Amino acid sequence: MTIDWAALGIVAVSAIVATLVFTVLLSGGVRLVSQATVQANQAQRSLGTRTAGYGMLALAGLVVLFGLYLIVPAFH
Repeated sequence: MTIDWAALGIVAVSAIVATLVFTVLLSGGVRLVSQATVQANQAQRSLGTRTAGYGMLALAGLVVLFGLYLIVPAFH
């Protein structure tokens, strides 16, 4: 039995990168939506901030769906 260490390294790096992308999108989306809520409570304009926040949350959801697509062989 042999182990392809290069392939294992590629999988490890891609998993770490995907985790970082997901974390940044999710935390940024939550921060922007909460900031928009604070702005709305202070009678300031918050449409752009809220839209950007929900856009980041949608992208985080797409990252999760893409990961599920890659994991489940029936989707291929």
